[in-house]
Amino acid sequence: MLWKGRKMLEIMWREWKLLVHERAMVLFVLLFAATAYALLIGNLYKGGIVQNIPVAVCNLDDSALSREFMQMTAEADQYAFSGSLPNVETAEAQLAAGEIAAAVIIPPDFTEKYYRGETVTVAFLQDGSNTLQAGYALAPMQMVCAEFNQRYADFAAKAQGTPTVSPAAVAMSMRTYGNATQSYLSFYMYGVMLMAAQIGMIMGFAMSVYEDLRQDFFYQNGIGKVLGAKILLYWFLSLLSVCMAIFILIALFDMPLRGAISQIILLAAAFLLAVEGLGGIAALYFKTRLALVQAMVFYTLPAFLLSGYIWPETGMVNVVKWISLLQPVHYALSDFRNLALTGSSPDYWLDVGILLGTGSIVLILLYVFLYWGKERNEAQGC
Repeated sequence: MLWKGRKMLEIMWREWKLLVHERAMVLFVLLFAATAYALLIGNLYKGGIVQNIPVAVCNLDDSALSREFMQMTAEADQYAFSGSLPNVETAEAQLAAGEIAAAVIIPPDFTEKYYRGETVTVAFLQDGSNTLQAGYALAPMQMVCAEFNQRYADFAAKAQGTPTVSPAAVAMSMRTYGNATQSYLSFYMYGVMLMAAQIGMIMGFAMSVYEDLRQDFFYQNGIGKVLGAKILLYWFLSLLSVCMAIFILIALFDMPLRGAISQIILLAAAFLLAVEGLGGIAALYFKTRLALVQAMVFYTLPAFLLSGYIWPETGMVNVVKWISLLQPVHYALSDFRNLALTGSSPDYWLDVGILLGTGSIVLILLYVFLYWGKERNEAQGC
């Protein structure tokens, strides 16, 4: 019995040494994956609510009472006040351009109706492409209306001769652009589809580079030829996969696709190129196939959560925001959804340029690293 216990300890010691020396990534995941996820997600949702939502006000009444309402809106905790707008058309244009997330329209008869005791309807226009942010944008406006009504009701009760107005005198109507029904399917599915494409691209290209690198296939057949063939093949297959998925989402689930198909395909192509480069670099770094696969799987969930697709940048702390900026998904997912739901995305060309530039630079670096590896092998062979 004692011998069996000693044998088990020897096997455990052997397994520990394998983890430390040959399976470092496995050891990291075992020890720190839960902690790393907890720290990452905890910091992401640290504030509890989305802050600094850009909101503008169009005050068509321009009276003392309407300016008071406008000031209360500007001072709402979750809003970043973007100023006053001259008309509704400007508000709609800024919403479409992504300059603001919501606009409050105060009607021209605001004061007149309010003092007559009639219900005044304030319009709340918002970008609905991000369902989560739209919900957070609406809540403070509801509180502003309630506080404004209560403030006047209290004043009327104390001031003799002041006309009594119902606490519900200011109501709110909402108009949502982009995802008018606030469908979670429309909000969520395009991002999930692109993340699946990223997994397929990274796994396929990284494993291909990993295997052929260790079999000297690159050096036997020419680094440029082999790498170029791999890049084109995996990039084309991944792009084809995205196109098929878009067709399925539209045909079977009636998903909206309001943007130009050429822009959507270009964005997907640029995104996949950047992802492909990162997969190739990862294949050079990890020593075992298992560590490579684990790293890719471990990366997927944080990449999605930190992309700004679900939880917007305005709700992130600075450290998390900087981490988000380092990922290709940050420059692709929200643009893709905006194109699909609203037909445009304000940062489209900038983000496409960043993705194409990142992909090109990283793939050039991949070639350089492979070339240096060849020279090192030849020097050691001499």
